[in-house]
Amino acid sequence: MKYVVQYTLPYKHRVMVGIKADSSNEAIRKAEALHDQGDLMQDSAEVPLLLDDCEGDDSPLHYTVKQELVEDEPWPEPYGNVNTRYQNKAALQVGKLLINAYRRGEAQGGSIDWDELDLAYQAALDAACNNEDPPLIKVGKSAGR
Repeated sequence: MKYVVQYTLPYKHRVMVGIKADSSNEAIRKAEALHDQGDLMQDSAEVPLLLDDCEGDDSPLHYTVKQELVEDEPWPEPYGNVNTRYQNKAALQVGKLLINAYRRGEAQGGSIDWDELDLAYQAALDAACNNEDPPLIKVGKSAGR
């Protein structure tokens, strides 16, 4: 058997972000939607992260089984915030790979190794978290053109 195990932490996690809206209810709806997408704490110009604070006590963790799966059953899909964490990690890796490829290319007289660019491209696909061919990468205001 396989088990999906959850633990709860005995603390409060307070997060404050800035959201432009026409009303307080609309601001809350926007915050909830961003949270559900895993994007609430991305600290962007549109939604700045203003506070990320935890307060708790020394109570022990409490573990519970949330779901039982048979051996050949796949794991449930991760929640949006987990995918966002993977995207951010992959995007950082893309940047590092491109910087390294560019620096080595400069040191070699301006010739960048395609194998290094291929690694960066694969990391970019991972950061995009999709299986589109060609990959569908949405960037800024021009996305979708």
